[in-house]
Amino acid sequence: MMRNLKKIHISLLSFILIVLVFGTVTYAWLSLSLINNIDGLTLTASSGDELELSFDGIEYYSVLPSSPLEGSVDGIRLYDVTSIDGINFQTGGLREVGVAVPNEHYLSFDLWIRTSQAERDIFLINDVSKEMKFGDKRNGTYFVSKGVSWRSPHTFFNGPLIEDTVQAGDIGVYYGHDAIRISIIELQDENNPYDQRDAEELRTYLYDPSGNPNRGYGSPVGAFSYFFQRTLIYQYLPTQYPPTSYRLSEMDPHNPYQALDNESLVATLQKTDNKDIKNRTYYSGKVRINIWVEGWDADAFDAIDKDQIQIQLQFKAARRAL
Repeated sequence: MMRNLKKIHISLLSFILIVLVFGTVTYAWLSLSLINNIDGLTLTASSGDELELSFDGIEYYSVLPSSPLEGSVDGIRLYDVTSIDGINFQTGGLREVGVAVPNEHYLSFDLWIRTSQAERDIFLINDVSKEMKFGDKRNGTYFVSKGVSWRSPHTFFNGPLIEDTVQAGDIGVYYGHDAIRISIIELQDENNPYDQRDAEELRTYLYDPSGNPNRGYGSPVGAFSYFFQRTLIYQYLPTQYPPTSYRLSEMDPHNPYQALDNESLVATLQKTDNKDIKNRTYYSGKVRINIWVEGWDADAFDAIDKDQIQIQLQFKAARRAL
């Protein structure tokens, strides 16, 4: 199996606009080949003035500097991996199943969030992906890729309808953002004595930004069908599925600090001993953000080789829905 052993250099500029370049793919996660590399990573704060962000829980910024991430993700190569919960990751497929390593096989970093405002529930909001094209910049959360023109070497079934069959020799444009997943894991902040929550009280949010459950985890079309046609090896589809969300929470149009639902509520901030310049108490929380290519996704195959994708995440402090 071919491997891309070239060191990948990552350019870190500021918070949460992420540019990924997909690398060598053989046939899908089922073959566990290298599927993508990070070519450049730009992080810019998208939280608004009411939130402050930190990579270490000590130094907080409205706009994060790049330097804290450089050492942890420099040279990362992302493999197509899989996770049933957004917390634990595995390699697998046609090679021995093993534990996937953060910042070797997928991107993972911790983020502290704090505010002295009245709202203390943190939401991922405002996915504007469908309103954008690659290269655009705007406020909001988005997952937008450039797309790759790809000629299929095999006939395979790529959708729910017979006309979705891709014939050998057909040329189409395929998008890497369709195979991306993100999980946001709420963690107990061990440095905050007021955070005494048990693990059962902490939240996990796993998001498929494609918004299409029919082409999600373990779909029998796309990569699964292509893998069989290319190798003539049958793999059983998974029988357990991750608790995946395909949408973000909505805010009340008459009160932007009131959530209408708690779908993408990712953290609840806890009291601290720290004060802002107006002597107001800071409330803070800690999350772990994982970004990966889901190998059991219908779009995780050769077609997205070398694609480029931009990812931006927008967080908001608001009151949860009742």
